[in-house]
This record gives sequence, C-alpha cells and structure tokens, in this order.
Amino acid sequence: MKLRALFPVITLVALMSLSACGFRPLYAEDRSGQSTTTDMSQVEVTLINDRVGQITRNLLIETLTPRGQIANPAYTLDVEVSESISEQGFTKDNEATIADYLLSANYELSRKSDSLLLRKGTVRSRTSYNIVDSDFASLEAEKAARRDTARNLAQQIANQVAVGLRANP
Repeated sequence: MKLRALFPVITLVALMSLSACGFRPLYAEDRSGQSTTTDMSQVEVTLINDRVGQITRNLLIETLTPRGQIANPAYTLDVEVSESISEQGFTKDNEATIADYLLSANYELSRKSDSLLLRKGTVRSRTSYNIVDSDFASLEAEKAARRDTARNLAQQIANQVAVGLRANP
C-alpha cells in the first residue's frame, strides 16, 4: 500500500531528473517550433550504386521525405553500400541449406551551406534465408532477404540522420 502512494512521487522525481540532464525527445518540436521531422525532409540522398543501393536509397527517401523532396535541400546524405552472402548449415553432401545476407553501409551527413560534417558512421543489417532444392524459390528468398535487409538498413541510417540533425541545430 505504501509503495502505491510513493509511485507518483518517484515518477515525478524521475521525470524531473531527465529534464535536468538535458534529455530531449528526438522528434519533439523545440522552442522555435522546428522539429527533427522538418529537418529530415531537407535531406538530399545522393545516388547509391548497384541494385541494392537503389532499393536502399528509395527506402531512405520514403523514410526521410514522405511528403516529397523539397527543391533546395539543406543537407546531403552520402551512402556507400556493400553486400555479402555467406552460406551456413551444410548437409552431408556439403550443400548449403541456409544463407546469411549481410548489408553494410558507410554514411556521411553534411550541411550544404558550409560543408560541415554532421554525422558519419557505419551501420549493418543481416537476414538469413533458406536455400531449397528449387532454384526459383531460393532466388525469391534471396530477393526477399535483400529487400528486408535494405529496409532495416535504411531505417538505421534514418535514425542516425535524425540524431545528427538533432545534435547540430
């Protein structure tokens, strides 16, 4: 019973300590009415090589600018994507039954006005898929793994862009 009475007090103290340490929600508006979502819509995603790069770029554009790209973006996002497939789980005949699809991306977010590098880093995403006797089914499973991994990678990069934009107003 006494613990229930203390719960609101403990919650209030915890919330006050978060505001005292400089905690700011990532997607909240600041005092001037500017939000990270608004800043993200001003990011131009440069072209990425290869088919998986095109998929990743399209997913990034959908995530960063869901209402469409603006005419004069303030930020540039450069991404380099590399992919690899490693076979796992072998049968007695030394045939692979599972494959890991790994997608890795190096990214750089910079402001166009002064070429200031706001954030850079590397993100990775991995998905496994089954290799079956049917070549068509295996190819479809690989394509689905590629799309899923690219979606995950694009979301990770979008999160890093949001952090970079929030940290450098």
